[in-house]
Amino acid sequence: MSRNYGYGSLGRRSGSAAWQWVVIGMILGFMCSAVVVIGGLAAGFLSLDPAAVAANQATQTPFIITATPEPVTPTDTPTITPSPTHTEEIPLNVAAPTASPTVIPTLLTPAPTATTATSGGQSGGGLTSGGAGAQLLPGQTPQNVTGVQPSGVSESLRTIASEVRLVTGGEFQMGTTPAEVVQAVDECTAGYGGAAGACQLSYGEDAQPQHPVTVSSFNMEVTEVTYAQYVAFLNEMGPGSHRNGCFGLPCVRTNIEAAEVSEILFDSANYSVTPALNNFPVSNVSWFGARAYCEAIGRRLPTEAEWERAARGDDGRIFPWGNLWNPDYAATSRSTNPVRVPVTEYSNVPSVYGQINLAGNVAEWVNDWYGDRYYSLQQQSGNVIDPQGPSSGSQRVVRGGAWSSVPFFSRTPHRQSWEPNDPQPWIGFRCVEDIDATAGASGNTTGTLPGQVDPATLGITDTTGGTTSEESAPNAQPTLPPAPVIPATATSTLAP
Repeated sequence: MSRNYGYGSLGRRSGSAAWQWVVIGMILGFMCSAVVVIGGLAAGFLSLDPAAVAANQATQTPFIITATPEPVTPTDTPTITPSPTHTEEIPLNVAAPTASPTVIPTLLTPAPTATTATSGGQSGGGLTSGGAGAQLLPGQTPQNVTGVQPSGVSESLRTIASEVRLVTGGEFQMGTTPAEVVQAVDECTAGYGGAAGACQLSYGEDAQPQHPVTVSSFNMEVTEVTYAQYVAFLNEMGPGSHRNGCFGLPCVRTNIEAAEVSEILFDSANYSVTPALNNFPVSNVSWFGARAYCEAIGRRLPTEAEWERAARGDDGRIFPWGNLWNPDYAATSRSTNPVRVPVTEYSNVPSVYGQINLAGNVAEWVNDWYGDRYYSLQQQSGNVIDPQGPSSGSQRVVRGGAWSSVPFFSRTPHRQSWEPNDPQPWIGFRCVEDIDATAGASGNTTGTLPGQVDPATLGITDTTGGTTSEESAPNAQPTLPPAPVIPATATSTLAP
C-alpha cells in the first residue's frame, strides 16, 4: 500500500532539486555573516591585527623568542661599562695623560710616611720629607705625591760623574770678621762698581762671629754638576720623574714648568738639553733634586763647613785663589767674562785642593739648614767637629755666588740661603764623597773631565731660554738670569 506524505502531484518536489535549496541557504548565510563582519570593522568593534585578536582572547599562548635580538641603533654617546673595581663615573672626553714617573726598582723605593720639611738633614741624608704640605714649584699643578725617593747607587751614572779630589781635614777659622766685611763693601762700591745697595754691611752679619771648626777629610767633585750628567739622571729615573721623583718632591724645572728660564727639555718621554750646554753647570735644580742626584751616584751634598774648608783652605783666604779679587779668575757680573761658563773654565786657578769655580758661575746648594744666628751658637760651643748646621729651618744654605751677582757674594765666607723647593737659574751644586765610600768603588776619579756624554744617548735636541736681572734682594742672588746666548764655540752663555 502506497503512502502519500506530500501535497499531491502539484506539491511534491522531485529529489534532484533538494541540493539547490542547500546551496541557496549557504550563500544567504555567508552573505549575512559578511555583512556583520564588514559592519563590525566599520564600527571599530572588530580588528584584523593578530596581536589585538590574541589580546582579546581569554587565555593567551606564551611566545618564546629564540631569534637574535634586533641591533641597537648607535648614538653619539657610547655606553661605557665601568671596571668592576671602580664605581666612579668615567669621563668620555679625557685629555692626553701626562707621563707619570717610571720607578726603577734599583733606583727608587717608597719613602717613609710624609712629613713636613722641618727635621734636620744630616750629612749622610737625614731628611726624608714626603709630599704632604710640600711647596710646589711656581706654576705647578698640585698632584698626588707618591713619596718615592732614590736609593742605592747607579753604576751607569757613576761612570759619567765628576772627578773628585781630596780635601784634607783639619781645624780652620769659619766665618768672617767685621773688618773684612767693611773692606768687602768698600771694594764693591769703589773697586768694581757694584750697583747701589748691592753690597751692605748687614749682608755679612750672618757669617759672624768667626769661630774654630774642625772637619774630617773628604773628597769633593772638582767641577759643578753638568746638564749632561743631570739629564742622564732624569732619563734613568724615567719620564715625569722631575715632578716628584726626588723624595716625593720636584727635582728640577723643565721647559714644561718654566719655559722662559729652564734649559732642560721634556717631551713626555725623554729629557734633553741643547748639546752646546752639555758641559755647563745645571741650574733650576731644587735642593731635593741636588741631594737625590748625589745619592744616586753614591755621594752627598757637602755640609756648609766642608764647603768653606774646600774653598778657603786652612789659611783663611777670601777667594779660592787668595785674598785679592781678580776679574780674570771667576765668572761674576764684574768679571772680564761676565757670563756663565762651562764647568771646566778657570781650571788654571783652582782652590788649594783642586776644585774649580767655587767662586762664581753658579751658586751651590749645601746640606745645612740656614740659621742667621747659628754662628753665635757655634762659637759658644767651642771647637765643633764636623758641624751639620741647625736641626731645622725653612731655608737651605747656598754658597759661592753666581755669574749674575757682584763678587761680594763670591767670597769664601759669605752665606746665602734659599727655599729648598724653589729652584733658581743661578743655583747649581756639586757633590762630595766620604773617604771610606771610595774604597773599591767605581767612578770617575782618574782625572777625566766631566760632561763627555754621547748626546745620542740622552735624546738631545735644540732649545734656548732665559731671563733678565741682577742683584735685587738683600743677601740673595737675582731670581731671573739674563737670556742665554749660545755662541758657535759654546764657551759661555747668558750674557747680561
